[in-house]
Amino acid sequence: MPETDLEAEMGDGATGTAVRRPAAGGPRRPRAARHTVAVLGTGVFAVGTDLFVVAGVLGGIATDLGVSVGSAGLVVTVFALSYAAGAVLLGPLLSVRPPGRVLVVSAAAFAALNLLAALAPGFPVLLAVRLLAGLAASAYVPAAAAAAAAAMPASHRGRALGTMVGCMSGATVLGAPVGVLLASALSWRVAFALPAALAAVSVAGLVVARDGLRPPTPTHPPGGPPSVGKSPPSVGKPPWPVGEASSPHGPGYRDGPQPGCPGPPFPRSRPSLPAPPPRSPRRAFPPHRCAAPVSWCGGAVRARLRPLGSPAVAATLAVTFLLMTASYSTYTYLPQVLTGTAAPLGTGLFIALFGLAGTAGTWWGGSAADRRGPGHAVGPAVAVTAAALAALPHTAETAAGAAVAVVCWGTAVWGFVPAQQHRLIGLGTAPPVLLLALHSGAVHLGSAAGSLLGGLVVETAGAGRLWTAAVLCCGAAWTVHTVLVRKENRS
Repeated sequence: MPETDLEAEMGDGATGTAVRRPAAGGPRRPRAARHTVAVLGTGVFAVGTDLFVVAGVLGGIATDLGVSVGSAGLVVTVFALSYAAGAVLLGPLLSVRPPGRVLVVSAAAFAALNLLAALAPGFPVLLAVRLLAGLAASAYVPAAAAAAAAAMPASHRGRALGTMVGCMSGATVLGAPVGVLLASALSWRVAFALPAALAAVSVAGLVVARDGLRPPTPTHPPGGPPSVGKSPPSVGKPPWPVGEASSPHGPGYRDGPQPGCPGPPFPRSRPSLPAPPPRSPRRAFPPHRCAAPVSWCGGAVRARLRPLGSPAVAATLAVTFLLMTASYSTYTYLPQVLTGTAAPLGTGLFIALFGLAGTAGTWWGGSAADRRGPGHAVGPAVAVTAAALAALPHTAETAAGAAVAVVCWGTAVWGFVPAQQHRLIGLGTAPPVLLLALHSGAVHLGSAAGSLLGGLVVETAGAGRLWTAAVLCCGAAWTVHTVLVRKENRS
């Protein structure tokens, strides 16, 4: 997953509101907060390692489990599909749960599922485990980004989020290559055991740091909370601050709409009731209960998908989907594409080059979009990606030629992402957080489709023909992009 997608998910998870609330704090970072961010980053690093390491071990999976390399690519497909689905479906359901509990459970589930993948006795079991691991990852990453922002003072919030993004990109540069190196020396199963061990370390740290992962405290309007006996400040609002501690129904009940779960409208008036006794401090995470039925959460999911009704949004996401399909159709089967003198250097080296180029590409794409507009960055990115993917199989006979192709490819495809995010936000058809979450879903759907398409090409025509499918997808992305630019110019 490109590193900028983590920014797209910051407001898309179980604690998304924590990112948008200002936090009080001084200019100095507390040691406990730094420890919390480091622990959260370890889990993000584990997820990133898992996302990118599998491509380097498909050959070992195919040989050991008795399937073809193309079929082994389904390991990537099911993980990406479940991740994309979980980002949309789990957000509203988990947004009413305590953030610490969401983080601990999702990280523990991710660690356990990766351990099961390392011990999988057969291919069907491996596929089932990978599907569940994708759901666990989709719950953890956005919750970790939001919790990191909430743990730090406002003056250091950007650095906390930058740490999460850096952990994801660092997994491409360090985690995935190390996993491929260990797998080549030992077994493909080590590639799943490594993220499991990293996630287990994160779980242990999260249990220790649970006090630093409390949900944000509800804020009162100027003048403090309304006093008991006063009339409501305005029609349609409750006479008490929204939150569990101030609810007249007692501890454990939350009035009003919760994040991701809109809930029923407030009545016009409510009687003033005495405040409940203070909650016992023994519970670090009070229960969060949604006052609305599950159908209201279903409405929240539909609200997330509503921007797809805009032709401009749908077309922009289609460009992202097509380019990611092209990129992942080759990336998933990179070891099979690298032949000749490039192969002895190891797939891990080229994965690291891809990640380093992506770091530079992210900066280039964002800067170019700011200076000249996103359209002037998206077009060159699509063109360079197509050229690099077309040249890669023909330059893989030499290490230098393969390295140049991989660097150009990584720079272009990672630089494409912030430019597309810039374009989506500029459309102004929906809140930026919602548009960026949809863009993240298009990225993961593209990775699923790309790994599936690449597997079909490898099975029918061989890895040497992957570039044809990739170039066709890039051509389709270029066509849609050109139509969008023309409409923008006319308007």
